[in-house]
Amino acid sequence: MALNRLMLHEIKVLVKSSFLYFWIMIQAPLRKFWILFLWIGILSECRVEAMVQRDTTIRINNTLVDLKFPLGEIKGTILMLPGWNFSRSKTCEHSSFCSEALKQGFVLICPEMGKSLYASSIYPETRKDWALFPQLKFITDTLQPYVRLNYNLLKEGQSNFIYGISTGARGGALIVENTGKLYGGAALLSGDYNQCQDTSDNLMKGFYGSYTRYKSRWEGPDNPSLNVSKIKCPVYLGHGKNDKVVPFQQTLNLFEKLKKEGSFVTFSQKEGMGHDFNFWAGETGDVLLFFKKNMQH
Repeated sequence: MALNRLMLHEIKVLVKSSFLYFWIMIQAPLRKFWILFLWIGILSECRVEAMVQRDTTIRINNTLVDLKFPLGEIKGTILMLPGWNFSRSKTCEHSSFCSEALKQGFVLICPEMGKSLYASSIYPETRKDWALFPQLKFITDTLQPYVRLNYNLLKEGQSNFIYGISTGARGGALIVENTGKLYGGAALLSGDYNQCQDTSDNLMKGFYGSYTRYKSRWEGPDNPSLNVSKIKCPVYLGHGKNDKVVPFQQTLNLFEKLKKEGSFVTFSQKEGMGHDFNFWAGETGDVLLFFKKNMQH
């Protein structure tokens, strides 16, 4: 049975403190009190360090991020990317994904992305209210370094994964295209990966400007489908065939491109399923199994 992370830390502290106490007792009496105070300070610091591993909400550059920790041994980390204008907690509230992932030993990182398109830049044509939300560089240049430094998470060589739904799936594709081999796998559900397939899309026009005038923006680094060669990790794709929000063809085309690149890719396509948690919740077991198979050993 896996021990709680806090219990393991306390055991290590107890063992270390026992040796330190023994050493104190054999030293000259005048040194005992000074060393005892040092030992108390070390013990207090270790207790504080252990406590920060509990569930918490942090604010980074005015963006809220939930960190959820498993009760037992940490086996991996999942960066969870919500859909367009979904709250950071919506997946946890409307599916069993979070509870199941925590049971299996995953830390969950849940940023509040709001109406983000995970774009690499903000443009003069971008709607002013949309420009307020965090974008791609918040993840790659701010969030990742922050949790790496302060929580020892999302480091190279660890079992790091991405789980994105809808626009979050688009974001997940863009993140793995810009982070090398940091992530061991990405599960992307019901995403739109090639905005050029519908140049009348008001969401894309409201951010990048019109396709006819700003073609390079639509076909540049913010187009996941045109940059699949940069993806260096296994990918799990999922899409309901009855999706009325994002066409099934978006994921089918990405799947075919990834296969052509020789990437390891799994494609879950479900008849009758739409763009909702009925589909996304149903993928929980297969997604977590995919992550488990691609853990670092």
